[in-house]
Amino acid sequence: MANREAGLWSDMDLRESVDQGRVADPDGYKIVSVRLREAEYLSFAEHASAAGLTNNMALRIAARRIAGFLEVDRDTRHTLQEVSRNIGQIAASLAALRRIAQEDGTLNMKVLTEQRIAFGKEFSTLDSLLQRVLNVSKRRRDGRAMLLDATQQ
Repeated sequence: MANREAGLWSDMDLRESVDQGRVADPDGYKIVSVRLREAEYLSFAEHASAAGLTNNMALRIAARRIAGFLEVDRDTRHTLQEVSRNIGQIAASLAALRRIAQEDGTLNMKVLTEQRIAFGKEFSTLDSLLQRVLNVSKRRRDGRAMLLDATQQ
């Protein structure tokens, strides 16, 4: 038992768990349990439920954020989808301008300039979001800060 609590699973421990009807997880997941007081649990479960999450998923998201893994919130995901749609529309507009220019040899510079500016704005938004989402060291620092803040309260 002491080995299990220390996280040092031996082959014997795994065989015992299989013999008892529990199957070892082939993906290598580790189980982490948390003891909460009744009030803590009720508050946590209420917040998780309000967010549409199971308790397990809420704990997993918290652990992943603390460790610095990538978790994209709903607003960021929607913004990324919107930027992607906008860039697609700009690309279609630019393709139409190119087609018109090829057909009659003229180019509407005003529309081209407007589309270039719109693309620049969307690309800037995309770049900013991606920098924030993909900055691993910042995510890890933020996760550690969450832990430190929680221990100082």
